[in-house]
Amino acid sequence: MNPDLLEEVLTHVARRHTALRTTFPDYEPSGSGLLLPTDQVHWNLTRVDLRGIPQPARQRAEDAAFRKVQEPFAPDEFPLFRGSLLRYEEDYVLTVAVDHMVFDGESIQVFLGEFGRFYQQLACGSTADLADDGGGSDFGEFSAFECDWLQSPEAGDALVHWKSVWDGFGPFPPTRIPVRDVEGSGALWRQSLPADVVHARRRRFSGGYLSLPAFAAAAVLAALRDMTGQTEGGVLHPSSRRFTDATQGMIGYLNNRTLLRADTPLGADLYQIAAITRAAMVDALEHQMMPFEVLLDHFAPQLRNRRPDRPYIHLNVQASPVLPSLPGLNASLFWPPQSSALQDIPWISVDLEDGREHMVLTAGYSTGKFEPDLVSELMARVAGHLTG
Repeated sequence: MNPDLLEEVLTHVARRHTALRTTFPDYEPSGSGLLLPTDQVHWNLTRVDLRGIPQPARQRAEDAAFRKVQEPFAPDEFPLFRGSLLRYEEDYVLTVAVDHMVFDGESIQVFLGEFGRFYQQLACGSTADLADDGGGSDFGEFSAFECDWLQSPEAGDALVHWKSVWDGFGPFPPTRIPVRDVEGSGALWRQSLPADVVHARRRRFSGGYLSLPAFAAAAVLAALRDMTGQTEGGVLHPSSRRFTDATQGMIGYLNNRTLLRADTPLGADLYQIAAITRAAMVDALEHQMMPFEVLLDHFAPQLRNRRPDRPYIHLNVQASPVLPSLPGLNASLFWPPQSSALQDIPWISVDLEDGREHMVLTAGYSTGKFEPDLVSELMARVAGHLTG
C-alpha cells in the first residue's frame, strides 16, 4: 500500500473531469462555475495513523475522521472533493467525499472504474493514457446543452406534461403518514432481501417488461395504501439524464428528480398498481430532461428552498458499485455511518440496492418526524410486497 500512489491516482481522476475542477465563486442557483486548469488540481489525503491506539480512543479518532470527511462543502471554495486515509495495523481505509453539485450516483461507477485502471497502470510503472489534458469528460458541455434545451419546443412540451402531473399534487407527493414534531435523531431501517426471489416476483408481471424501479415504486405505493387507505399515491424518485455516449462516462450531476403520481385503488393488487407505475414512468421518459428546479420555479415558487411542507417518500433504486481491481490488495466497499445527516429531513428516504445475491432495502428518516414503529411497519409491508 502506497499512500503517495493513491494521491497520484486520485489527482489524475480529478484532472480528467471538468466537474471535479470546478468551483462556484459567486454561488447562486443560476450562477456560473469557474473551471481551474489541470495543474492547479491536486487531491491531497488527510492521513490518520491509528496503529497502537487502544480502544475507545481509536473509536473516537475513527468517528472524528468519518465526520470530518462528510462535512458540508462550501461551493465557493475549491476543491469540492476531499478524502482521508486511515491506517490500521494490517488494513487501510480510504474515505472519499464529493459535493453532490458535481457528482451524482452514477458518477460513482465512473470514478471507481478510472481509479482501478489508473492504479493498475501506475502500480506497474506505466504512465500511458495518463495525460492530464486528455480524455475524461466535460460536464460544462452538458450544462451548455441543458441551457440550450430549455429554450427548445421540447422543453415547452415537458412543461405541459409536468403541469398535469403536479397539479394539486406536486412537487412533494402527499402521504397520510402521521408526522410528529419532537426532539429526535437520524435513523436507518434496513433489511436484506434475496435477489432471486425479488426478481422472480417482478418477472411474474404479465403486462410487459417491468423495471425494478417501477416494481419498487408499486411496492411502496401499495404499502402506503394498505397502511393509510389513500387511493392516490406518489413518490419522488431520481432519474438520470445520461442519454448519450458522451454522458455514459461523465462525472457530474446529471440526476433529476421525477414525480411519480399513481392511482392506488383499494381493490387493486400489486401487479395492477405496477401496471400504473410502469405506464407513468414510460410517459415521463420523454420529459425527463426538464430540471426539477425549473419546475419548482414555474409551478411552486413558494417552495424554491426545496423544503416540503408535508411528508413524502423519496425512492431510490440503484445497483451495487463494481469494486476496482487493485493489484496486490484486497478491496471492499462500505458507506461511513451517516444517520446524523437524516436528523432534520421531513421525508422518508427509501433505498433499494440491487446486488448479485441480495438486495438491501433501507429507509432513512428522522425519529423527530416519524415514529420508528410506524416506519418499521411501512417498510415491512414494502419488503412483503417485493418478496411475496
